[in-house]
Amino acid sequence: MSPELQQVQKVWERIRTDSPIYAFLLDDIDIYGATKGVFNARLQVAPQHLNSKGILHGVFSACVTDWAGGLAIASCGLDSTGVSTNIHVNYLSTASTGDWLDIEGRADKVGRNLAFTTVTISKINGSDERTLVAQGSHSKYIKT
Repeated sequence: MSPELQQVQKVWERIRTDSPIYAFLLDDIDIYGATKGVFNARLQVAPQHLNSKGILHGVFSACVTDWAGGLAIASCGLDSTGVSTNIHVNYLSTASTGDWLDIEGRADKVGRNLAFTTVTISKINGSDERTLVAQGSHSKYIKT
């Protein structure tokens, strides 16, 4: 396991116990890779991720953008992933129960006080083909 993946896992374990919403929505998340500034996870869509129409809820994608942006910052070696100053999500497609999602968080810039991240959520179709479900950008105030 890479040092970056160890760092992301350590920060995730701390955050998950302190954040009921993350524990509820991301209980079964599988964080499977990390390098400096990038991490990857996957999750199977479950009923708690859906809206009243039976498709992926926009709040889920916004929450994942917040979560993944923070863990991308953690992959740069930070223990504290900051406080959100801006989150923007573009909803491009959808997913439903049983679909697998691949999540990539990227720390585009980690400065002294601000960090800027990009998050992509993709649905994995047959033969590892992907459909982009949502793209988010996330800015955080950090203290380094």
